[in-house]
Amino acid sequence: MKLAVIHVNAEKYSGLYTQLIDANFRRVKADTTELRHLYVQRLRRATDTVFAYPTLLNKLDVLEQVAVAREEGADAVLVACSGDPGVAEARTLLDVPVVGPMEAALHLAANYGRKVGIVTVQDRTWVEYCEALTDASGLAGRLAGVRSISIPSSQAFTDGFTQPQSIATEVAAQARKLVEEDGANAIVIGSAGLSVMSSAAGLAAVPETGVPIFDCLSAGLKVAELRAALQQRLGVPPYSRIGWGERLPDGDIARLRKLFGLSTGTAGTA
Repeated sequence: MKLAVIHVNAEKYSGLYTQLIDANFRRVKADTTELRHLYVQRLRRATDTVFAYPTLLNKLDVLEQVAVAREEGADAVLVACSGDPGVAEARTLLDVPVVGPMEAALHLAANYGRKVGIVTVQDRTWVEYCEALTDASGLAGRLAGVRSISIPSSQAFTDGFTQPQSIATEVAAQARKLVEEDGANAIVIGSAGLSVMSSAAGLAAVPETGVPIFDCLSAGLKVAELRAALQQRLGVPPYSRIGWGERLPDGDIARLRKLFGLSTGTAGTA
């Protein structure tokens, strides 16, 4: 199985992060899964992804890499950002599963416990976005709450790559508050970066509680493998083609790209 992983920061600025992701994914992926890492071309700072405008612009870069994944024959695509940018749009362009890690992790966590709590970054914008994603996933009624780590993002996304245990300790502390004070009985880490660091440090449960903690990227990878297998072996469609997920005809894709001044080459036809 060929699984394309699309990163939302340019490759040049993702070295330590990519190393941690590779190590985590090697532990959880099936032996037969071949990973292909693809990167957007412009965005440099992870902290930009907590704002609406750069997130919108970055979706276009994500969709360009989705086109590359299709050309290379990917059996599934994982967008490696907890904001699931471009996932809904990509599903209308491809005939293979496209997975957003946050949506995948939330639904997986809801199978483990009645109330789901989210631990995320300090930024207020991302806290609200996590709430919005939970609502969009149809799980607003199952949300126990969202807690932020006390470490500023500028520090978490620098020191955390070389000292992941410090991040995992803080994530565990906030997860415990969600369990003891907010009633959560399953936890999702609502940040790709925090997920990678926490998994690298071995965090998978709230200590001494038996409450699972889900690294959203690893959950997303396993869901992508599952959905690809269901399509290949049982013929399950990659997404419902009635409603918002209706497949856009290739001719219309080319027409719209030309209208907006985008490349109309092979890669550009998605």
